[in-house]
Amino acid sequence: MAAAFSAVVSRLQVLSTSDHGSVVSLNLFVALLLACIVIGHLLEENRWMNESITALVIGLCTGIVILLTTGMKSSHLLVFSEDLFFIYLLPPIIFNAG
Repeated sequence: MAAAFSAVVSRLQVLSTSDHGSVVSLNLFVALLLACIVIGHLLEENRWMNESITALVIGLCTGIVILLTTGMKSSHLLVFSEDLFFIYLLPPIIFNAG
């Protein structure tokens, strides 16, 4: 009985660490997306700064911060997912262009 209980507890700890990583990366993604939208809207009047430049600068700064905090090692915090891109990000781009 104790062995089964310890196996369940160890399995829950593994699940909680993997869930924590996905929650952190999803929250970071949403926060960056909202920052791009808000800052792009606030700089809408500026002739030289549009939403795409704002998104590029925010992404560059975020990449540098992640690189510096991980000690110049490759970080798997933000991993590109094809499903996420084709299902959630590409349709608004296509509809906006049309």
